[in-house]
Amino acid sequence: MKLTTPQLIKELSTIIDADLARLVVENYVEMQNRFLIGDWKPSELNGGALCEGVSRCLYQLDTGRVSHKKSVGQIRAYLLDLKSPNSHNLNSKDRNHISKAIELVYKFRSARGVAHISKEYNANYMDSMMIVHTCKWIFSEFLRLAWDKDEKIIAETIEQIVQIEHSLIHELEGKPLVLVKKISARNEIPLLLNHASNNALSRSNIHKQVAFHSKSNINTTLSNMLKNKEIRTSVDGEIVLTPIGQKVVIEQIMPELNPYN
Repeated sequence: MKLTTPQLIKELSTIIDADLARLVVENYVEMQNRFLIGDWKPSELNGGALCEGVSRCLYQLDTGRVSHKKSVGQIRAYLLDLKSPNSHNLNSKDRNHISKAIELVYKFRSARGVAHISKEYNANYMDSMMIVHTCKWIFSEFLRLAWDKDEKIIAETIEQIVQIEHSLIHELEGKPLVLVKKISARNEIPLLLNHASNNALSRSNIHKQVAFHSKSNINTTLSNMLKNKEIRTSVDGEIVLTPIGQKVVIEQIMPELNPYN
């Protein structure tokens, strides 16, 4: 059963509030897309937004009421209430497991320099991976509780929306490699710039990292990107990805590389 993102939102909107359905599904997809291209902090922030959306959906499933005002903590406390079993539509074990997973994501990202400034931690691959994979379970469990479908169909739907079995970029000894076969220089260069620290690389490093394209092809691509204001040159001569270039990565390049879109 292959569903696109809009189709899944429409399907869930027959069960839960349409705005909440959109919040959950879109943040799940965005979170994993960001993770794929190495945008650790945005992917972790999307994970937090996903948990907020799922919490509100669970509250609606459990009470029959929609709330856009209660905090995630208030909803979690309500879902973990074991003293009044007759007041809940969801059983206690289901409420307990997913609430604890949501709490883990929320507290972890707050303590690791994502939701709040930290002198010790910055968003990174390992932290982002933990949040993304925990959120994948949260999203799967939410679909199981909300959606009257076979578990196999739910699992297939999740993988068909966004596949994250491996990252698009593998880094070894500080050297990144885009893993997509036969990728064009037009797509590879922005991906590498987006992955790089401060979204910047020297021209020589770009030529080294985009190793399977000719020098003339790379230079032509950079020239076109400069004209489109997707990149600019710093005082030190580095090539820097602009917000326009980042938008191209997220909205054009990523969907093209996603086999399910």
